[in-house]
Formats: sequence, C-alpha cells, structure tokens
Amino acid sequence: MTVKRRDVMLGAGLASAWSVLQARPQASAPAGTSGGFETPPEAPPAPAVPSLTLQQARLPNGLRLMVLQRPGAVRTSLRLMGAGGWLKDPAGREGLAEVALTMLAQGASRGKEAMDSADIAYAADLLGRPLRLDLSPTTAALALEALPDQCDDAVSLLADLVGAPTLTFEALEHVRGRAQDALLLRRADAEQLAPWAGRRLFWGSAYPLPTAASLKRLRRDEVQAFHRLYWQPDRTQLLLCGDLTLDTARQLSQDLYDDWRAPKSPPAVLTARVADQGVAAAAPPSGLARLIPLPRAQACRVVLQTSVPRSTPPALRELARHLFQQRLLEAMPWPWRNDIEAPGGPVCWRLSLTLPPEAVPDLLAQARELLPRLADAPVTPEDLAMAQALALGEWQSRLQSAPDELLAEAIGQGDLDDVLQWPQRLKAVSAPVLQLLLGSSWRESRTQALLVGEAGGPEPLQRAWPGLAVVRMSAVIGE
Repeated sequence: MTVKRRDVMLGAGLASAWSVLQARPQASAPAGTSGGFETPPEAPPAPAVPSLTLQQARLPNGLRLMVLQRPGAVRTSLRLMGAGGWLKDPAGREGLAEVALTMLAQGASRGKEAMDSADIAYAADLLGRPLRLDLSPTTAALALEALPDQCDDAVSLLADLVGAPTLTFEALEHVRGRAQDALLLRRADAEQLAPWAGRRLFWGSAYPLPTAASLKRLRRDEVQAFHRLYWQPDRTQLLLCGDLTLDTARQLSQDLYDDWRAPKSPPAVLTARVADQGVAAAAPPSGLARLIPLPRAQACRVVLQTSVPRSTPPALRELARHLFQQRLLEAMPWPWRNDIEAPGGPVCWRLSLTLPPEAVPDLLAQARELLPRLADAPVTPEDLAMAQALALGEWQSRLQSAPDELLAEAIGQGDLDDVLQWPQRLKAVSAPVLQLLLGSSWRESRTQALLVGEAGGPEPLQRAWPGLAVVRMSAVIGE
C-alpha cells in the first residue's frame, strides 16, 4: 500500500492547524469596533467529521458485496478479496499463497476463449489502470479501476480470473522463477531483507517465510487445491468505491456471480499447519539483539521493535505511534520509519532507518537510553490533541486518495468497524490510557534490535547494545 508522504503531511498538517486555531485565545475588539489585523475574527467551530457508511449485501451464492459511495468520483475502484492470505501457507510450502495469487494473472478462460497474461494485462489497461495483486496476512486481492460505464467489464474480468483461471504448469514455473529471483535480490539488499528478517525474529518460525526450498517444493495440484479452498464465493468479498449505489453494484455483479458456487467436495487440507493460529500463539522472545552482516553492503538498516498487546484498540495504537514519532524526531532527528503491524497474536511496533556504518554505534546507544525515557514522558492534553489531529489527518488523506486500500486493510485485520468510525474512536481515547500504553512500551528488556548490512566491528556495537550477537542469515530466517 502506497500513501504519498506529501498527502499525509498535508492532511495531518491541516487537521493539526485547525485544532491549534480552535485552542488559540482570541482578543476581544474594543467597544464600537469591528476588529481588524489587531483583532482576528473568532474561529468557527470545527466541522464534525461523519462516520463512513459502508453499504453491504449478500448475493445468493454467499458473496459479500460492499459499496462505499463517493458522490462525484470520476472513477470506481473495485477490489475482490479472497481468504487465501499468506498466513494460510502450509508448513513446508511457504510462498504458496503468493504464487497462487500471482498465477491468477497468468491465464484464464472466458467461455471457450483462452486469455494469456498479455491478454489479461491488455484488458486491465483498457480500463485505465493496471491490474493490481495485493497479498495480506489474511486476504488475497485483485484490484482494478474503471469509469462508471466500464464497471461491468471490470467485474467480468475479475470473475474470469478467480472463476476460471488456467493455473498451468508453465505458469507455475514462470511465477516460481520470478519468486526465487526476488528472494535472491531480497537477501542481498538490506532495505528489503531487514523487515523480512525482523518479522521472523519477532514471531519466530510461526511466521511463514518463503524460501528457495519451499518454493521448489510447490506443485501444480497444490496451487489448484489452494485456489479451490480459498476462492469460494462465501469466503470472498467484492468492494466497490465510487459514485454508485448498492443496487447498481448488485446489478453489476448478480449475473456474473450467480453461477459461481463452492465446490461440492472441497479439497483436502494441504499440510497440517494453520499458520495464523501459530502466529496468534507465538510470544516474541524478549531482548534479542542480532547483527546480520551483508557482504559489500554500503550501509546498515537498523530495526528496533517491541510488542503491543493484541487487545489494544487500533485507534489507541495509532495515537501512540503518532505521538511517539513526534517525540522521536525531536530527540533523535533521523528519518525514522514507524510502523505497527498486526498479522495475528502480539502486535509488532517497529522503528527502522538506514545509516552509514560509522553512525550505528552512537545511534544504538542513544536509542537504548532515550526510547524508555520518551515512552515514560507524561501525555498532556496538548499531546493527545496533536496525536488525534495527526491520526485524523492521515485517515482523511488515505480516504481521499485510496479508500479501497484503507478499507481492505481494515477488513483484513478485522478492524473495519474502527476505521468506519475513526473520528469517534480517536476522540474516545483519553490521555491516561494513552500514557499507560506508551509507558509499557519500549522497555529495554522487551525491545529487539536487528542490524542488517555493514555496521563495523562488533565490539562498539556490543558496548552500545549489550547482548548483541553476530549471526548468519540462516539463523534468523531459517534458510
């Protein structure tokens, strides 16, 4: 998911500025005057931000239909989401979900006509945007955009891809080769490898990571079984965001999906591991610190991560992230990336940035000292208001630029109700509750440190972060 930084900053800045204007006291004008530069007019009350209304229906075959009306929108975004996310990768077949999703764009049938990957790409381009494939922990999605009079063509193309994919052996070999090439590139690039290794460090072997060996083991019949198991209509959701009604969306999809039925004999479960339950049960090991050297690396990717209870409401997590980011930038003005990831089980709060090797020991020493102190700082009403403004601005920006991505992410994480009522959920968080979450985070004993790339000799690093060990890549990612 891509959100332009300038859009987020603009939306957050406007929201923040508005709250500041509200709080600023206004000087009263002398009697008999109407004010001017010396007496600015009193700021009007902030307009209420309404909750989103997502219209929903069930088609006869069980398909869940959702429509977010956007009056005046020029284009309509369409997103078909199945249940085959990467948490469903069976043991020893890690990467199956990604391969199965990618193969949908490699070939399909429409009646007696066959479409290859070039035909599918051309059909999507005719709608104005390329076909997008998105894989999350719990969902696999195909996304298109279309003008209002092309929506029926878009829905028809989605129906072909999930209802009649060819899933040929040749397509499997092609996709497998691309996935293996991507693994090689990832292993050689600190920017790509660090979050991948960080997840395995946090969730352990319960987090399914594709390897060259697991990709090599994939068979065509396993891809076909995975597709039949998770692309069933009663496990699929069609989300449309645009200037259309639920009745119009139902008419677009009714004829196309009426004949789509779940298989009479569902395929056998592939391999006995339910990965999402494994992640849910996994407890991240505390206080681990690892350095993975990369030959010929020019820099080091630093990853610091701590756990957040799964029961923490999404709005509370986001307020903590925004407030901590502001404190972090004031105390340690580096280009930090600040993410909270929740595929299942304990939630991972991750800070990361790339540094030249000589700067890494000093930063580690500063982070070890400052992170607990920043987390312990009292949360004032002004802090809470700033965090609420930033979180609201980000939500508004994403809602304006990519509403289907925002809602799809919420659906995948089970947070749809929270996102639909985001302004109200943010407002309901109090400063003491936010203080409690921050105060329990970033304890040294619960913070993991991961360095990927070139960071100099181990002695300065171990002085800066005691317990840091130099390990091989296989010790972390299991390959």
